[in-house]
Amino acid sequence: MSCVYLLAADKELPFVNCQEFRTKTVHKVDVGMEAGFKLEPHRYYRQAVDELGYPMKHYQYELSLEADEQDLDSLKKYLAQHFSAGEAVELWHLWVGEHRRLTRYHGSLADFDLDTVKQFLETQQVCFTITI
Repeated sequence: MSCVYLLAADKELPFVNCQEFRTKTVHKVDVGMEAGFKLEPHRYYRQAVDELGYPMKHYQYELSLEADEQDLDSLKKYLAQHFSAGEAVELWHLWVGEHRRLTRYHGSLADFDLDTVKQFLETQQVCFTITI
């Protein structure tokens, strides 16, 4: 089983890479890595996600996101720039190879905050639909 984070939309979107070198503490050890907001083509897990059979918007992109204010701001700016008021986008956190009950949340971009990002990153088999 593997975890994948996706952004799904009704239209094509430009890719973005706001990643930078960051130091994180993992199990009391400082680890340096590329991290941050990134949106790229959904290729690697595409077939496995399709096999789950969840109703998902057609245009799908792999999403990298950390639970911090900088990534939250980058995501919100990206969504505000590429979507009009009233449009919706889906954020998916899936474990491919495991068909569990799907949980769905709906909300507005204005209400999307750091606690929501943390919940998204920690909840498995979930879709957050965000209305711009």
